[in-house]
Amino acid sequence: MEHTHRHTLKIEKVGFYLSILCAIHCIATPVLITLIPFLGGSLIADHSWELWFIGGSILLAGIILWIDYRKHLNTIPLLLLNGSLLIKLTEVLWLGESFEFITGSIGALLIASAYYINWKAKVKSCDC
Repeated sequence: MEHTHRHTLKIEKVGFYLSILCAIHCIATPVLITLIPFLGGSLIADHSWELWFIGGSILLAGIILWIDYRKHLNTIPLLLLNGSLLIKLTEVLWLGESFEFITGSIGALLIASAYYINWKAKVKSCDC
């Protein structure tokens, strides 16, 4: 059981740091594009890789949080993840890219908060 917990903890750390990286990206991209015009047409401005990154982050978080939910039954991390997904879908379907700075930052912080609250719940309820 302890081996599984350590393995899950490593995956959780990856997910947590990816969500922090996403928040940094969402905050830094508008600044970089404004200050460094030649980056406007590069990888930073390409949204296809960003959708894969966001989808992978949400999928990874969903798997980890669901596995841990079954152990400690704390719904708050799952609600935060769903809130993040709802914010991103609202941006993509209705608001458009002009709100990406706000919605992306809030969504990434919600996922990071979900990981943190999940970690606290796991530490509190797990003896491993």
